[in-house]
Amino acid sequence: MAETRDTTGGLRWHLRALWRRRQWHETTRQIAEWLDTTQPASRHLLLIGGSAGWMMSGRWLQRFSRIDLIDLDPFAYRLFSWNHGRALRESGTELHYASIDALANLDALLRKHPDATLFFDNVLGQHLFRIWQIERAEADLARTAQQLKGRDWGSVHDLFSGPTDPLKVPVSAVTQFDAVRDANGLLADGLRGTPLHLRLLAQVGGQPEWVDHLTSELFPVGTASRLIAWPFVPDYAHWLQAGWVSGR
Repeated sequence: MAETRDTTGGLRWHLRALWRRRQWHETTRQIAEWLDTTQPASRHLLLIGGSAGWMMSGRWLQRFSRIDLIDLDPFAYRLFSWNHGRALRESGTELHYASIDALANLDALLRKHPDATLFFDNVLGQHLFRIWQIERAEADLARTAQQLKGRDWGSVHDLFSGPTDPLKVPVSAVTQFDAVRDANGLLADGLRGTPLHLRLLAQVGGQPEWVDHLTSELFPVGTASRLIAWPFVPDYAHWLQAGWVSGR
């Protein structure tokens, strides 16, 4: 498997996110723009893997009266409060924190919070790199999708990632595409499969050996989503997928 520069949390991630915050501004803006289009069914949010919320929208978080931040990262709560505490105080939003492996305990969380909306913040696309077993990761993600049936939930997660050549990035690169999951897979810009993959790579100067994060079939058939480019570092990029599944 090709090398990935993903990280699933910890001090190294937070230092990188703080250092590159300005460079990630456009991606963060596009995520916020997409979040503004969502219609959460509940004012209680289970924020799964929210970490410090470096790329979250404070305006969107203000929609909720209560947020439960679920993350194993010991730095998550304090840094999330540092990033979004003022916005949440302005909206009167209660913030609670639990250090729980959300994927391993998802059934229990769903039972405990039967009316809550769930949002997975760049965690599902990282699962492969937590366990480093492709078949098990595929099975785990398929099971997660089944567990969420009938619930109101959304996710931003990695779709693909890999090395880039900054000199090969097009002058008028397309950094987001509207997509839909149909019976034949993910469709965007009239393309699917390898042609879609190549189209996405071309927009960020992608080089061979990109990593598939196993998330292209995570959302149910019929789900609309948005694909967003994330220039992670100058020579490495991700394509994110953002989608919402209504539980109404």
